[in-house]
Amino acid sequence: MTAHPTPHTPHPAPTARWQPRTTRSLLHVVGTAGAYLLLTAASYVALARSMALGLGLAVLAGITLVRVFILQHDCSHRSLFARPSMNDRVGTWLGLLTLAPHAYWRAMHLVHHSTSGDLERRGTGDIVTMTADEYQALRPVERLRYRLYRHPAVLLGIGPVFQFMFRFRLPTLVARSRVPERRSIWVTNLALVAVHGAFLAFGDWPRFVLMHLLITQVAAGLGIWLFFVQHQVEEPYWVPHARWTLKDSALKGSSFLVLPRVLEWTFGAINLHHVHHLKPQVPGYLLRDYMQQHDLEGHGVRLGLFESLKAFRLKVYDASQGRMTGFPPTPPRGAPALLAAPAPSPGRLDRLLTLSGEEH
Repeated sequence: MTAHPTPHTPHPAPTARWQPRTTRSLLHVVGTAGAYLLLTAASYVALARSMALGLGLAVLAGITLVRVFILQHDCSHRSLFARPSMNDRVGTWLGLLTLAPHAYWRAMHLVHHSTSGDLERRGTGDIVTMTADEYQALRPVERLRYRLYRHPAVLLGIGPVFQFMFRFRLPTLVARSRVPERRSIWVTNLALVAVHGAFLAFGDWPRFVLMHLLITQVAAGLGIWLFFVQHQVEEPYWVPHARWTLKDSALKGSSFLVLPRVLEWTFGAINLHHVHHLKPQVPGYLLRDYMQQHDLEGHGVRLGLFESLKAFRLKVYDASQGRMTGFPPTPPRGAPALLAAPAPSPGRLDRLLTLSGEEH
């Protein structure tokens, strides 16, 4: 199945009140990136003297790195600064810290915004989700692979480290024609090689690797948890393409994760995900004000911390019930194959990008 070539209507620009403030945005970037670098350096130094102190500082650095990533995420929507070029430059630099090549991740994420909740265009920039019929039509080995993929230990542990440390290093992820995306992968790779080379030559490389792996695990695990609960809800918004709308995808298919204000600030208000999907051009530090001004607190799929953890029990979308469920029963051996459509192909990234009103 090929991607639909017709682009959706671009998001209208926010009014002046919700435009980013350059000075305020710079303070967020400098303060957050600076805190992350200081905590990382302190962790490296402390590890030589106290394992407990060094690892504790690394955990704090990992939590701070989540906020760095959210600022990069705002740059991907070109919402952190008024000028697109400023967003791209800052996002590229932040991507060197998060290990997410900015142009490549931006392309993937814009596809996610243009396809979230569309049953016919799943699979790019989101958590892979099958319908119950698709799952039951799989061969046993494919069923096992999907079960492993959806296991919390993989989603929050092995998967995030693999994604950020290894998969994001592959220029072959995108076609040669996507020059900015491939270049961003190479630039990030070269920066990573330079840092590791410096520690090999002048520092304690094993200590650096231990610290870096822990920071990456903490940051990526928290990031995937936040991303997972943003759309994996018990009564989700999954509809055929003909019925899909951007507004419904935002307000009916995105979560409103209720967090203590200190965590909301730490995570750049990405927990107000229904507001973000509705108005991605509004920077994170203005999302709560925008939500309250436009009376959006009653929208979105409201989740508490406990409910967000229960979301990991959800495995497939059962179209007959209109809800996410656990794994359906395995068909008995010898039973006739279910007449189910194969899982939709995400299509080529360069084609899917035409779906997004934010590419340019």
